[in-house]
Amino acid sequence: MKMLLIVLLFSIALAQHIKVSPEKAQALGIKTQRVEATQRNLSLVFPALVQADPSLAFEVYSPTEGMVRRLLVKEGERVRKGQAVALVYSPKVADLRAQIRIAEVKVKHAEEVLKREEMLYKEEVVPYARYFAAKVEHERALSEYKALLRTLNSLGEVSEDNLVIKSQKSGVVVEQMVVLGSAVDLQKPLMKVQDYSRVWVYIYPTDLSVFKGVKTISLFVKDREYPARVDWISPKVDQETGRYKVRLSVENRDGFLKENMKLSANLSLGRIKGLWLPQDAVQEIKGEKVVFLKVSDGFQLQKVKVVGSSDGYLLVEGLKEGQEVAVGGAIFLKSQVER
Repeated sequence: MKMLLIVLLFSIALAQHIKVSPEKAQALGIKTQRVEATQRNLSLVFPALVQADPSLAFEVYSPTEGMVRRLLVKEGERVRKGQAVALVYSPKVADLRAQIRIAEVKVKHAEEVLKREEMLYKEEVVPYARYFAAKVEHERALSEYKALLRTLNSLGEVSEDNLVIKSQKSGVVVEQMVVLGSAVDLQKPLMKVQDYSRVWVYIYPTDLSVFKGVKTISLFVKDREYPARVDWISPKVDQETGRYKVRLSVENRDGFLKENMKLSANLSLGRIKGLWLPQDAVQEIKGEKVVFLKVSDGFQLQKVKVVGSSDGYLLVEGLKEGQEVAVGGAIFLKSQVER
């Protein structure tokens, strides 16, 4: 048993070290390249999930008690900022309009009295005190009338005894909370509207090192480019998937990104300095990414971690500048390890 273990260990050691003479390496087309830190545009692909940005959601309320008389939009419809979405019958509006009509009559009557008293005062028929009293009464009636108008206008646009309820922002009606005849007030919203011009996109990387210092990035989905920024990074890794959770705040001006959409997100993080190797230099053996380091009598197997890619190059970790790796003929070296 001990002898078998020694043989196995010896076989593993041989698999890590491949002897190749310079003449044979040349004949097989094995080429090497010195590892140096360079800059390339880093692109990464992650599974992603689109979610609504809760800060862009808002609820539409009636500014006073009333009853829904008419709904002008339905759930799922897009609305513009300032667009009428409902008519609400309001007893308060009806009462204010009635008071305003009475106030108009009082102002008109007080104005007629003031004109008469002013004329009589100028003809010295009545004393100044009587003219002054008429003037004060007119100003009081006018002030009451204007105060009622201000109160009515503070409630918004009015159509007869109905309040015209408008959307404060543009968006999509994602939830309708009332039907015709529903009683409403400041405690009960009519509907919820979500603005999708900016959304959250959650991505799930296995490594966070590439996001250090990165704030603004570009997100590519089906050849569409979206400006984005790193909004939040989870402090822990998911135990089931082995991935982190990163939230991106993404400008979604064309509305293509939909809530709960699952997608494969391609991220462009800009020019990143690191150890970039041609894609063929990195091979996979038994689920591990490896390269072949040049040593005095051949090549040594070296595990690496692939962080990202860019136009046929891979950004790797696990090497040092100055080391020399096989960039051509790596397939042959891999076959020697696996046989």
